[in-house]
This record gives sequence, C-alpha cells and structure tokens, in this order.
Amino acid sequence: MALDTSFTYLLTNQLLGPGLSLDDGRGRVGMAPATGDGGQHWRLVPHGPGKHALRSLRLGDCWSLDVDHDQRAVLAPTQDVTGQLWTVIPRADGTVKLISDFTGPRRSLRADGDTHELRLERGDHDGHHWTLTRLIRIPDVLPVPVLGSSQEVEHTEGLSEPGLYVPPTGTVRAVMLFVDFPDAPTTDPPVAGVADHLLGSGRAQRLFHDQSYGQLDLDVTVRSDLGRRRLPKPSTAYSWGTLEGTWESHRDYIADAAGRFPDVDFSAYEIAFIVAPEMGRFPLSPAFIARAGDGPAAPGGAIHHAVTFGADSYTNRFVNLVHETGHLLGLPDLYTIGSGAEDSRAGCWDIMSDIFRSVSFMAWHRYKSGWLPPARAVWIAEDTPGRTMTLHPLSRPEGVATLVLPVDDPVCPTKVFVVELAEPVIGTNGEPWGEGVLVSTVDASIPSGQAPVVVIPHRDSHSDVFGNLFEAPYGVGDVAYASEDPFASLTVEVHRKRGSTYEVQVSYHRH
Repeated sequence: MALDTSFTYLLTNQLLGPGLSLDDGRGRVGMAPATGDGGQHWRLVPHGPGKHALRSLRLGDCWSLDVDHDQRAVLAPTQDVTGQLWTVIPRADGTVKLISDFTGPRRSLRADGDTHELRLERGDHDGHHWTLTRLIRIPDVLPVPVLGSSQEVEHTEGLSEPGLYVPPTGTVRAVMLFVDFPDAPTTDPPVAGVADHLLGSGRAQRLFHDQSYGQLDLDVTVRSDLGRRRLPKPSTAYSWGTLEGTWESHRDYIADAAGRFPDVDFSAYEIAFIVAPEMGRFPLSPAFIARAGDGPAAPGGAIHHAVTFGADSYTNRFVNLVHETGHLLGLPDLYTIGSGAEDSRAGCWDIMSDIFRSVSFMAWHRYKSGWLPPARAVWIAEDTPGRTMTLHPLSRPEGVATLVLPVDDPVCPTKVFVVELAEPVIGTNGEPWGEGVLVSTVDASIPSGQAPVVVIPHRDSHSDVFGNLFEAPYGVGDVAYASEDPFASLTVEVHRKRGSTYEVQVSYHRH
C-alpha cells in the first residue's frame, strides 16, 4: 500500500478485528476499542529511506513507539535508537507487517488473541497482520504535547508513569470501609454520617464528573452496613498519616485493615478508602500507591491504590478526598512540602494546591488527565507579535479554554506557559471569589511537593479567607508579563470582557 505520511492512520489487527485499535493509552500502549480519538491517530514520521517513527497525535513528538529488552512494544521518549525505527512491509491481502530495527526482520509486531499484549515475535499469523486505515490530514499545528520529564523524577506534570496510577477516564470504582483499634475504640458518629461528610453528600463524585466533562465517574460503594471493624494491632503499631510515617507502615496498615473484611472482594475496585476514627494518632489522610507486585494482600487481590483517612478528614471539606484521589489519578502536589497551601506558589487556584478554598482543577490538570478536549487547548510554538484570542471558562463545555506556549524546547518541552480563565474559589466564609485571566508556568522537571506550577500574579497578596495569591487574575486593561531566561517571554494583554469570555492579545517571543 502507498503510505501518505501527511495523514494519520488507525491501526487495527487482523486477529482482533476492526473493533480494537492501537492506542497510546496516554503512555501505556495497547489495544483499545476503536473510537478514533487522538490516542489512536498514528503518524508515520519519515526517518531515513523506508524507515518511520510511529507517534500518536495526542502525545506529539516527545514520545515514540519503541521496543523494550523483553521484545514488548512500549512508548518511550523520542530518541535516535533502533527500537523506534519501523519498517512497514505490505502483504498481498492489503495488511502490513510492522518490523523494528531493534529486533530485526524475522520478528514483527504481534497482538495476542487472549491478552492483547503487543510483542515483537517470529511468525506470520493473523496477529502479525495490521490494517492501516487513513484518517485525517495532519494539522499544521499539532495538539498541545504531553510534557517530557526526567525518568528519575516521579509524580510530575508530565506523562504519568504507565501502569502506576488509576486511569483518569471511565468509571473508577472505590470501596469505603471503616476501622478502629483495640487501644482506641471509636466514639465517632455513625459511619454513614462520616461517609456523607467525606464525600460531601455526593459533591465529590459530581466534581469529578463535571470537571472531566463526563469522562470520569467516581463510583463509591460505602460499606456502612459492615460498621467499624477492629484491627488486630493497636494504633501505636502504625505510623501512617504522621509526618514520620513510612510507606511500609502505610502498606502494613492497609493490609491489616483489608484483612478484617473477608466479605469484600477488593478485586472489584480500583481504589480502597479506609477510614480510621477521629483520633490524634493519625492527623493526616495520605494517598497510597503501590507498584505491581508491591501492593498489600487483600481478599480477592492486592490493593495498589488507596486513601487512608485520619483526623484531618473529619474537619476538612470533601475536597480533601478529591485531592487525595487526584494523586491516585497521577496529579502531583502543587504546594511545597513542609509549607502548605498558605504559601503555595500555585495559590488558591487548584485542588492540588489548596483544599481549603479551591473547588476546581486548573486547565493543565484537566488536559493532563485527558479531560479537556484538544480543540479547547491551543498550542502556540512560534513567535507572535500579537495574536488576539477569546478565552472561555473551563466550566463551559466548548470554546477555547487555555493557551499553552513552550518555555524551553518548542517540539518536546518540559516547561510551558499556560493562560486560562480563573475558576472561582470558595472562601472560608462560604463566599465565592475570583475572575479574570490566570497566567502560570508548568514544569515537568519538578517533582510533586516542590511547586511544579507557579502562578504569575497580577497582585502578590494573601487572604486568610480566600487564600494565597487570591488577587492573581488579570482584569480588563491589565497586562501580564512573564520571562523565562534564556528561553522565552510572554505578554498577555486583557482587552475586554464579553459575558463570561475574555478577549486577550498574546505576544510571545523565543529568545
């Protein structure tokens, strides 16, 4: 077949049929129902005579299809390596074989009929045969790329490590269970009331549904019918939820708690919410993430994602649960560890920064999670002396909601400028606050808890009611200026407001 590299292609497998196609999995390549979204639009990027790199439209040029040392197909940072050089071999029936230079001409990409695993194997069977269906002409300006980051830095604003976090789309099932300790029998209110407080009477579920534009549903099964079950060890046997806590103690606690519920099949849930009584021993409510093979044993299977609720959850708003669940979905802390929301450089504008006032995720977190449609995020990588754009609120279902511009590498950036409209926060007095244009930087080279997002404020001010940088947004007539030497500078002039939209003029220059 003649390949036109100016188009994207859908890749389906002869063995698995047309209902499944190659999908970037937002970093974990595999076969998925053929919907034709950006993760299934593959570009064949020429790389020498007869060779191509395979890159998805969604992830951009930073990530390419590669082969690991176990001959598995994986996505890896784009490099000049043999695993990312592919040859397309046409067959008489119109299908093709995909051969990588790393494994040589005797092996080709094969999909397993049972597991759908993708490996480079010998043979010439249906699983080796692929159909390339032409989709759309590649746009002149690619979608906003997923940020690259160092492999040594975990839990960043870049591509989430494949397989480590809960996928942030679809239905995510959680179970909520309640425990106490022999040295601390509970005097708390009935567990049903505790669950209602933690979930905000359903507001936590609605928040995820609304801010993901219906792409994520958090389905929580509250087992209040099981009451509180007592752990075999006293509370003093654990250090989870304290500043001195260790990951191992956290895992031991979750294992002991799960063991008290033999009537719960944990394999039916992606997340376990485990609620301790309100007691001083465990002041905090941390998220728990375990790699494959490291999760604590539980009836039905190991637990890899959990939130354990301590004393703070009884006084904090339901956003506490949303924040910790955000970690399980791959979102980092925006405040600085050891400091907190009151000094956060992202201010009060994101749930991962301030759980006391924010009730929203900023644009980058919605885009990183795969919630914000690509058409609502505009990528500007070329110098522009003055480009006029209209920004729409994130809360609306359509319209351009954010502008993203590279700070460093214009093809595969690790740091970007982001321009969006502020979503109102709720002050400690219960009143809403905040409107206007927010300008920030997002840096994927900075780990969670070290301020990876920095809001560039109109006014650098603090309020006990509305939080840090509460006057950050720019209004009509204001000008925002940001410079990141030696890379790029950005000027945003706010011209006018029409209804809920703002017209801005963006001037961007690469140094």
